Amino acid sequence: MANFDLSKYIPVHSRITSFYERYPDGRIVTELVSLNEESGFVCIKASAFRACDDAEPSSTGHAFEIRGQGYVNTTSFIENGETSAIGRALANLGFAIENGIASREEMEKVQRMTAAAAQNGDRSVPIQPAQRS
Repeated sequence: MANFDLSKYIPVHSRITSFYERYPDGRIVTELVSLNEESGFVCIKASAFRACDDAEPSSTGHAFEIRGQGYVNTTSFIENGETSAIGRALANLGFAIENGIASREEMEKVQRMTAAAAQNGDRSVPIQPAQRS
């Protein structure tokens, strides 16, 4: 199992709340970059705009999920990916990065992937540098 303290990671909803407190006219836009229905892979991009009329985002973030990897992803892998992408976009804008860029949701994904790999006998699943605290 992955070796980190999940309680040290900020949930995405906290970053969203802070974003709208600082930028009440801001907006967060997500888009589906890739969806493979057969394999269940989804990649989501989130863009954070400081003002509603900004033409270019102030920051972006990407995330992927795989359908069926963990209980929630059986039905909500797209939503889960969207949440993680938003968290990364807001972290890239500087929201709640005291303990690193990864959100609690991303680190929960690390736990799911590590558990799935261990279940399949593969103990070589590394934690990516961006996910370390």
